[in-house]
Amino acid sequence: METGSKGIEIEGLFSPADAVRWAQLADAALKGGSFEKLVASTPEGLAINPLYPRAPAGLGRALRQRPDGWRVAQRMDHPDAASANRLARSDLEGGAAALTLTVAQAPAARGFGVEIGSESDLDAALEGVELDLISLRLDAGARTMEIAPAFAALARKRRLTAAALNIDFGHDPIGHFAKSGAIPATIAKIGRTAADMRQTLSDSGFAGHFLLADGRPYHDAGAGEAQELAAVLATGVDYLRLLVANGVGLSEARDEIAFLLAADSDAFLTIAKFRALRRLWARVESACGLAPKPIRLHAETSYRMMTKRDPWVNIFRGTMGAFSAGLGGADVITILPFTLALGLPDEFARRLARNAQLLLLFEANLAKVADPAAGAGGFEALTDGLCAKAWTLFQRFERSGGVLESLRVGWPQEEIAATAAIRRERIAHRTQAITGSSTFPDLGETAVEVLAVAPPVDGPSARAGAGCAPLACHRDAEPYEGLRAASDAALAQTGARPTIFFANLGSLEDFLAPSIFAKNLFEAGGIEAVANAGFKTVQEVEAAFRLSGCRIACICASDAIAPETALATARAIGAAGAALICFAGSPAKMKAALREAGVAEFVHPGCNALVILEHALARAV
Repeated sequence: METGSKGIEIEGLFSPADAVRWAQLADAALKGGSFEKLVASTPEGLAINPLYPRAPAGLGRALRQRPDGWRVAQRMDHPDAASANRLARSDLEGGAAALTLTVAQAPAARGFGVEIGSESDLDAALEGVELDLISLRLDAGARTMEIAPAFAALARKRRLTAAALNIDFGHDPIGHFAKSGAIPATIAKIGRTAADMRQTLSDSGFAGHFLLADGRPYHDAGAGEAQELAAVLATGVDYLRLLVANGVGLSEARDEIAFLLAADSDAFLTIAKFRALRRLWARVESACGLAPKPIRLHAETSYRMMTKRDPWVNIFRGTMGAFSAGLGGADVITILPFTLALGLPDEFARRLARNAQLLLLFEANLAKVADPAAGAGGFEALTDGLCAKAWTLFQRFERSGGVLESLRVGWPQEEIAATAAIRRERIAHRTQAITGSSTFPDLGETAVEVLAVAPPVDGPSARAGAGCAPLACHRDAEPYEGLRAASDAALAQTGARPTIFFANLGSLEDFLAPSIFAKNLFEAGGIEAVANAGFKTVQEVEAAFRLSGCRIACICASDAIAPETALATARAIGAAGAALICFAGSPAKMKAALREAGVAEFVHPGCNALVILEHALARAV
């Protein structure tokens, strides 16, 4: 085969690829290093290999309930019903096809939420909304049973055929128990009231789902993908039992349960997680003697991954979450507006959340293929791995008497806490990066606008005798945001941020790499670097440090700098009054000597950035 104007022969230049040849090339690139360096793992211990073979044919596909793609959902969370209505109608006119009615006091409201105190409030919030043309999910937390009947009254008032109303009522008493530590009734009463309300809504003609197996309480608390899947699966099975025990047929009970998973910025794991849930629930259905059918699977982008600092990056995080959930087979997707961690999103933030999905659907055409990941070795392996791990955890839930009893005993909280601790450790060491917070921060970032600043939200606290340690929500970026807040406080009080003097030794090529790395790290804690063009002598360093007015310093040097120079520099800076001396570079064998010379912290890839920054801030002000 010839190509190009010169007729270059390219056929036969590339030999067929195979795993053996790849392994040989990888071994050569590692230069004697262990192959395990190329194997990553999730906080739960699921291995992620660098290369996978092609998956065998005939694997099951993740199919949505509808063949025309997922529905774009927008949150309704403005406290004022009229304002919430105006924003929602604008979203629907702008391309959204679904709404998530988030009610005040619900955990998902994040301090806001529509104030619904009566049927008239619900009517006002949904005035002019063609309920028979859209999907709606009620996110009311513990108030679901109180608000659900108002929808039946609203349907009668508007003379709507309730069967045409695609409403998921989102009742999740188990999730409420997990998040709050308090359950309002016995399990028997929960089952009876759920069955009664389901019957009331069914008699009114509603064809949606009444119960929701929600993964957010577990995800927000730091659960891994398999732990979230297992909790959701076990919750769904418990709801099946509750309904059947109260006279609902198994097939009808199955149809009353919808599912919700959080979608974060890890595309591979999110796609695999959504695919895995469909496969896991199909196994439950088969075990119950039911022919598997597509479930209603909701996705909401992760609140845990959102940041207050450089919130613009949240736009990309949310888009990636929606992208992954869409490819994983979600039926309805809600992107949290990028400013939600800071306060009540305005129309601009809402528009971006809506349009990101419209682009994925109608420009990128992501929904044209039912299961794009099917057959890809990496995705199939991750899906299989998550299914196996989640099923093992699900069996433990079953052996423990179900989700409620397991939560009372406390082992899910312990498992989730252990996984969250591993994630926090990776974030502290910056091996799991948070762009704009732990890496590449912007100390001069411009504040974004919100309609109202987020109020402080009290953490959950279990009431006496409730019998469950509550799962608290923690965003990943919170430790770095706390450091930046301390820096902001110093700026407000003194007019200047905490600073650190960079003792750049030698020429530019000698200190550039460690200096850039150190600047990035210290600014993640709100500490400004006092940079310079480098110093030739120890005396120059000492004089410059004294003039800088800084209380802390960081020596930046490469291996080309003589050890004696680095040691003398550390002693000189210490003698000049430095409260903390750090070293950025590759100290190798001279680390002990540098400590003796006064260096307290070593800045390098994999170091505990949070510990270093806490020490530096405490001594810089």
